[in-house]
Amino acid sequence: MSSHFGLDKFNLLRHVSEVERGLACDCRCVVCHEPLVARQGDVRDHHFAHASNREPCSSNHESLLHHYAKQLIEMAGYVTVPMAEVVATNLGVDPAVPVMRLSRFSSIEAEVSLGSVRPDLLVSTADGVIFAIEVAYSSFCDLVKIGEFRAQGLPVLEIDLSRFTPEHFDVDDVQYAVLNAIDKKSWLWPTREPELPEPVSIIPMAPDCAAEPPSKIRKPAEIILISGRMVECRELDWGELAIRTVSFDPDVVAIVKGVAKSFNGRYNPKFKNWIVPKWAIDLAKAELHKRANELEIVVRQKPPVDHPQ
Repeated sequence: MSSHFGLDKFNLLRHVSEVERGLACDCRCVVCHEPLVARQGDVRDHHFAHASNREPCSSNHESLLHHYAKQLIEMAGYVTVPMAEVVATNLGVDPAVPVMRLSRFSSIEAEVSLGSVRPDLLVSTADGVIFAIEVAYSSFCDLVKIGEFRAQGLPVLEIDLSRFTPEHFDVDDVQYAVLNAIDKKSWLWPTREPELPEPVSIIPMAPDCAAEPPSKIRKPAEIILISGRMVECRELDWGELAIRTVSFDPDVVAIVKGVAKSFNGRYNPKFKNWIVPKWAIDLAKAELHKRANELEIVVRQKPPVDHPQ
């Protein structure tokens, strides 16, 4: 049970320590929406009470803390994170910067379903960086969930807020921990791969017992025509999507670049293609088809040009 949070007139979650005393707090119960009174006396701990003096509604501190932390990030529009080289490479940012402020959010979605995983927040920046945020209080991401993020190719940051119990909740400390501190933040994926053990010698099988290794079946590339130009989409062996223009056209190249970057794609100069993470494959293909159809409609609707006789 928690009576330390209420909803203000803007429907934002507020802690009792950051509002005015009494009915002047102008807050409602997060459960029943009845008006609240902010009790901020010198004897008891500060808390909210129903204006009608009814018993407090049952609510959960952990879920409210999750909501509060996500609200802080949404309103601030940035989060400071530790940045290991393997994470920076995946995000497409400068690997030489050990601590980075990720900002200029173009979108931030709470509890969005991405296949089998549902992150607390899915963040996209104007620079094309996409990552997930998990807020932890008593339940932390286990290996199964981390594996789901890895399968999606989606970087995930976990923020540990376990020390902010109802009895030890300071608004300024929580805000600093969520937005600026890095000591309780960690990237769950990607992480540096552990060192492999020394190879073990294996006695080869007799020739008549050896079996042919199964051949890997590759999916054929999908070709999308944009303004008559071929764009090749090929799913790679490790699960990501490679997108490239078969013949050069600056307009089509710009479209491919824009679509890839919007889904955290990174450019591979060696093969002159864009690599899109696994979780965004269907979304990226759908967006390319959409752009192709839009351009086709524009071409069809252009009036015929009258040539002089």
